[in-house]
Amino acid sequence: MYDTAEQTAQDHLLHPDLDERGRQVFAKHLRQFVFGPARAAAQGAFAQRVAPALAKESPQAAGDRRRVREALLREPEYQFFSDLHRVSQELIWNSTADSVEREAPRLREQFLALRDPQGSLRLDPQLQVPEYLRRMDTHCMPGSYYTEWTADDLSNGALYDRGGFLYTPGAGPAGDGAGRTSLEFLRTHVPGYTPKRMLDLGCGTASPLLAWAREFPQTEIHGIDIGAPLLRYAHLRAEQQRVVLHLRQADAAATGYPDGHFDLVTSHIMFHETEADAIPPILAEAYRVLAPGGILLIVDLPDAGRIPDVFQQVVFDGDAFYNNEHFWMKMHDLDWPAQLQRAGLRPRASRSDSHPCRCTCPRPRSHRAAGAPAASGFSRPWRARPEESARCRT
Repeated sequence: MYDTAEQTAQDHLLHPDLDERGRQVFAKHLRQFVFGPARAAAQGAFAQRVAPALAKESPQAAGDRRRVREALLREPEYQFFSDLHRVSQELIWNSTADSVEREAPRLREQFLALRDPQGSLRLDPQLQVPEYLRRMDTHCMPGSYYTEWTADDLSNGALYDRGGFLYTPGAGPAGDGAGRTSLEFLRTHVPGYTPKRMLDLGCGTASPLLAWAREFPQTEIHGIDIGAPLLRYAHLRAEQQRVVLHLRQADAAATGYPDGHFDLVTSHIMFHETEADAIPPILAEAYRVLAPGGILLIVDLPDAGRIPDVFQQVVFDGDAFYNNEHFWMKMHDLDWPAQLQRAGLRPRASRSDSHPCRCTCPRPRSHRAAGAPAASGFSRPWRARPEESARCRT
C-alpha cells in the first residue's frame, strides 16, 4: 500500500467528518489492495496455469487477450480480483455520498451567492444528453455526470471530484495530474508555445484546467461538458481559488463557438468514454473551432497494443467489464490516423506518443512528482493520452 496526500479545503469543496473520512480512506486503500496483492495473485494463476495451458493450445491463443480473459474467468484468483474491482468502485461512491448528501445544501448556497465572478458559466437547460451516455452510470457513479437531484445542483460534481481522488489519488490532491501531464507533453514537443485562447472538451470539474491556468495565467481558458452539476462545481471552486475559467454546458460535437476561435483544443481522458460513432463528429468540431496552425492535444489511456504483457492487457480491459466503461475497448480498435484525416487534420503534422503520467506520491511533510507509465499525445490536430498522447496541427 502507498499513502497519498489528503485533499484540503482548497483542493475540493467537501468537508468530510471523521467517520466519513475513515470510510473514504478505507475505500481508497481497498482499491490499492485490489490492484496490488489481489492482482498479483491473479497474475500468479495466469503464469502457473493459464499461460502454459494456452501455449500448448497455440502461441496465438497465449497472446490473445480475449482468449486469456476467457481462461482467467475460470480461475478463483481472477474471480476474486475482478469481483473486488467492482465492489471497491461502488464503495468509493457509497462512502463519498454521505459527505455529498450532508454538504449539498451548503454548496448550493455558496454557488447561488456568487457575485461579480471573474470567470463565466453558461448552462443550457435544453441540452439533450447523448443517448449513449444515458444508457448507464459511467464509472458506476450514481446518476453519472449529468443528473440533477434538485435545482441548481452541485451534488454529482462534488461526488465526482472527491470520488475521483479516491479512485486515482496519484493524480494529486487537486486532481490535476492529467493537466500536468498534458502540459509537460506540450512543453517537450512544442517548447516556448503559449496559447492565447484554449478549449478543453469534456472538462468535467475542470481539475486539469487548474494546472493550465497556473502555467498560463494570460491564456483565455474555456471548458465544455454535458454535465451541469460538474460545471457548477467547477465554477464555484475556480471562483473561490480566483482562477478565471469560462465554462459552458455543451456537447463536444456542437460546442457553439465560432470557426477558428481557439489556437489550442485539448481533451483529458474523454474519448475512452465516448461511443465510437460519436468520435468523428467531435473531431470534426475540434477541427472547425481551431484556428489555422492551431494544436489539438488529446490525453487518454494507452492502446492495449502498447502494453507488452498480455495479462496486463486483460487487467487494463477490466474497466470495460467491471467499471461501466463500455466504450473503452472499442476506442482502442479504431484507426485513429484515418479518423483524424477524415476530420481535416494533416497526418504528416500528427503524432501519437507515450508520456509519463505526472503522479503525486508524498513523503512525510513533503510531496514529490514521480513518473508512472502513462501516455499523452497531441496533434496538429491528432490525439493524445496520459498513458498516450497525440498532437496535430491544422
